[in-house]
Amino acid sequence: MSSSHYAIELSKLKMGYGHHIVLKDINFNIKLGEFVSILGENGAGKTTLFKGILQLLPIMDGKIKILERDVTKGKDKQWLRSQIGYVPQKQSMGKFPISVFDAVLLGRWGTSFSYLKRPSKEDKEIVEETLEIVDLSHMIHQDCRELSGGQCQRLNIARAIVRKPQVLLLDEPTTHLDIDSQAKLDRTIDIIRQQYNLSILMISHDQHHAESISDRLVYLKNGEILKNVEMVQ
Repeated sequence: MSSSHYAIELSKLKMGYGHHIVLKDINFNIKLGEFVSILGENGAGKTTLFKGILQLLPIMDGKIKILERDVTKGKDKQWLRSQIGYVPQKQSMGKFPISVFDAVLLGRWGTSFSYLKRPSKEDKEIVEETLEIVDLSHMIHQDCRELSGGQCQRLNIARAIVRKPQVLLLDEPTTHLDIDSQAKLDRTIDIIRQQYNLSILMISHDQHHAESISDRLVYLKNGEILKNVEMVQ
């Protein structure tokens, strides 16, 4: 593990699309093992921030460091994929049959197996362990298309963490979930956070929920940080 105190460091970050600036002079850090939620209205820059961290959008100015490594120039995508697990807001299970086990196994793609190399025994054991952690081991052979919304989100989290990253990005993971499914997802996130010592950055639209699960809230407004609030646990 890195000797740095921070999992993510953002310094004077400026990002946008073409000539349209979305994020202006963003400065904040996420400590190792910390859970931070980003809140703000649509258009505040939350998704753009994720795209910068994931190297999906060029950075106009400033710097992004992940586990002490400067990833600003976008040259470390393979390394970044091994360190960051990402759960997008909308992730379709597709139209073709695929089992829960195989869907999570795909999260290991590019680590120890690829086109010309088959999954190892270790790959399969890691998938089984991860499904146990997210409470889906009893559905290991189930068709993904038959899962409920809450089960789908836990599967998506399993697929994100199966390569054992140090950082997890969650984009509004509880959207459209009922109260029971949301509570179960929260417990799952707490378990994997402790199990893997994860640093988590979550985009949220629900301030009350974010307050209940996070260590700190960062509010974005018009591409700038409005306030940065520590939660009292």
